[in-house]
Amino acid sequence: MTHPNEELIRELFTTYGRRDLDAASRMFHEDAVFSYPGPGPLHGDHRGREAIIGFWTEQERLAGTFQPDLVDLVAGEHNVFLLVRVPPADVRVGWTRVVVYEITGGKIAAARVFEDDPSAAAAYFAEDTA
Repeated sequence: MTHPNEELIRELFTTYGRRDLDAASRMFHEDAVFSYPGPGPLHGDHRGREAIIGFWTEQERLAGTFQPDLVDLVAGEHNVFLLVRVPPADVRVGWTRVVVYEITGGKIAAARVFEDDPSAAAAYFAEDTA
């Protein structure tokens, strides 16, 4: 039996993969914060469901279809750690990222991205590579 928080994040990953951004955003609390630190056009705290959808939409605009490969997932009572590999695209190199999700009441309260290669991520989403 899988942990309910693992099920939530796996469903988020699947729903996002289908590009059903409205359904994916409903897995977040209304006032959730999606944090993307570091350089590049996507950085910042994206607060609320609409802002999270805006973040995802901008990510797609800059990179084309953006579908990282799930490598591993570890779920606990309050957090889920997701390890994904962003595959190379066109002339852009891939990299690995960790996303830490904070779960409260069966929904995502916060998410924070950690890039193993922030420069590769910034270049991947740069305006002139899309």
